[in-house]
Amino acid sequence: MTLAELESLMDQHFPSWRVFSTITALGDNDITTTMPFRKDLVRAGGTISGPALMALADTTAYFLTLVHAGPVPSAATANLDIHFLVRPKPAEIVATGTLLRLGRRLAVSAVDLHSGDDLVAHATVTYALPSS
Repeated sequence: MTLAELESLMDQHFPSWRVFSTITALGDNDITTTMPFRKDLVRAGGTISGPALMALADTTAYFLTLVHAGPVPSAATANLDIHFLVRPKPAEIVATGTLLRLGRRLAVSAVDLHSGDDLVAHATVTYALPSS
């Protein structure tokens, strides 16, 4: 799928997706998304919340899965493993997802999340693909 096709599919099935993230780049095997800073994402201690980071990692992997597996909006997260490395600053978060493997039933991606120059989290996300 192209970026325009992906955005159109998301608009059709998940109309509010643009509130949470923006797709900023799409390569042959990778995608970059940005989660804009919002005060409601900050938790005690002045850092972006873990659930928000997990959601961005999951969303980024979902977009990447759709680009490579085709328009299968019913693809579902089968596993998400995340390692929080550094407290993110209260700023936008940039996620870069790379497709590691696309099989008939599963798509596996790695997602790195950055706050400024800091790598703040690394996730591996597996999506289950619907039967043909």
